[in-house]
Amino acid sequence: MLELGFDLEGAVPVNLPRFLDGNDVQGGGGIKVRVGEQIRLQGGLRFTPEGGYGYDHLFASDDAGNAYSWDMHRFFGGARLAFGRFLVPVIYAHLGYGWRRTGDPSVPEAGGLAFDVGGALDLRVVPHFGIGLHFEYATIDAEPYAPAWTAFGLHVDLLF
Repeated sequence: MLELGFDLEGAVPVNLPRFLDGNDVQGGGGIKVRVGEQIRLQGGLRFTPEGGYGYDHLFASDDAGNAYSWDMHRFFGGARLAFGRFLVPVIYAHLGYGWRRTGDPSVPEAGGLAFDVGGALDLRVVPHFGIGLHFEYATIDAEPYAPAWTAFGLHVDLLF
């Protein structure tokens, strides 16, 4: 079955230092769009190879009040493993390419390997529709200052 997923999330940076100009990267938000093919296995397991695009925005400002927000973009491929009928635990991981753009002149635009891993809990009481909560760790190897963040939010999955 074709599966389309839409994620809305909050994001919190986990590894960024306070910069010399006082630039302080704070929380933000993001979205993801996923498309995959759900394969039903024995024992109620569902395996879904998928690909997609993710965007996360982190707010930042320096000591003078200048805004230097960080935008992270990712194209990814990976898989989800889920089990259960109505209350469905899910684990997932993705690998791909990502890049970071900032308004801070001391942090150049850069890109590299993108990775995320996470878990979700879906509620599936209506056929071909799921809604749930997710939590993930994501990073982009975009030196210097490779961004890493935790994301948490809501998602919707539609099956055709």
